[in-house]
Amino acid sequence: MSYDSLTNEHTIYLTTATSSQNALGEWIKTYTTSTTPTKCRLSPLTAAERQDNTGLFDDVSYKCFCKITSTISRGMKVSDGTDDYRVKSVITDSNSHHKTALLVQI
Repeated sequence: MSYDSLTNEHTIYLTTATSSQNALGEWIKTYTTSTTPTKCRLSPLTAAERQDNTGLFDDVSYKCFCKITSTISRGMKVSDGTDDYRVKSVITDSNSHHKTALLVQI
């Protein structure tokens, strides 16, 4: 079974926040959602994973596996069409094979 076949389970859309100042000097955030879907595998954390993350990421309840070439990063919003999530952390596999994003449902 190839990695591509494992990531075909879900498609997500990534939303990036950018900050800029208006004419009054106030900071304003604008959000841009990708038009191209990212293929991934989205699943809830297991009980053991939740226990391992205790104290670090108490509010994390989902994980997402993406290809190493995906542009997912900390602070992004993720949408799978029905639910929205915020990326709390991104962990790159030691072999640079894939990325694991820890997600908080919002």
